[in-house]
Amino acid sequence: MNNAALYQRSNGLQRYDVQQVLKFFSHVLKWRPDGCDSLLDIGCGSGDVTIDFILPILPKNFKRLVAVDLSNDMIQYARENYILPNIFFNQFDLGTDVDKQSLREIEKFDHITSFFCLNWVKNQQTAVRNFYKLLKPGGDFLVLFVAYHPIYDFYKKQSKSKRWSEYMADVDEFISPYQYSENPAIEFRDLLTECGFSKVNVETLEKCYTFNGSEARNAFNSLNPFIDRIPAENRQEYLDELMNLFVDAGFAIDEDNKTRRFAPMYKLVVAYGTK
Repeated sequence: MNNAALYQRSNGLQRYDVQQVLKFFSHVLKWRPDGCDSLLDIGCGSGDVTIDFILPILPKNFKRLVAVDLSNDMIQYARENYILPNIFFNQFDLGTDVDKQSLREIEKFDHITSFFCLNWVKNQQTAVRNFYKLLKPGGDFLVLFVAYHPIYDFYKKQSKSKRWSEYMADVDEFISPYQYSENPAIEFRDLLTECGFSKVNVETLEKCYTFNGSEARNAFNSLNPFIDRIPAENRQEYLDELMNLFVDAGFAIDEDNKTRRFAPMYKLVVAYGTK
């Protein structure tokens, strides 16, 4: 999960979904009349989505763009590869109260974006309260996260296997908080309003993304929270088993291993609101 270079080569799904969300929803962001906006991007990963998709929608004379991620390896990679004026990369834990972190010392932001991050955070109330604390009065946010994905079910299944259980004892910490929710949009909307946000709009999106075989394997490897715990000589076996679970669940399009593609169905939540 900390291999930034591999993640950047394998994040086609994330890039595609962020592009689509920004295409249809970015118009709701309320830019300042003077164009001197500040934006915080939470969960920036390797930085490519921030630079390729968020930077272009900012006013030309924006004040600052701060991108943060829990992974120090991701932040170091982004700092080394994206050296641009008024753009900063910092480490930040969305699941910990911002008042206990260095980001509290930074001036509040006009906007917050967060894509494919909230599904990693177990303490959703702390995360949403951090959004609220980090925004200026009248500021707004646009977020996108995974509500349901079959890979979480496969993690649970692997965690019960004698072969992998010792490496996956904390599997529940890495499953989306909304994986088993009957209505994740309503659940998240209620949390937003409880934390003080107004003019909230939350939607659930039914999605499908087609990977080729190697792309799927690299993607599931780069984001896997358990792979680094497994002895190096057993990692390919673990990934083979994970890929076979997708096949058994009917997500493989082609039977030939050389041309096999994977098309899992999943659910996203997209939300916008103002402080």
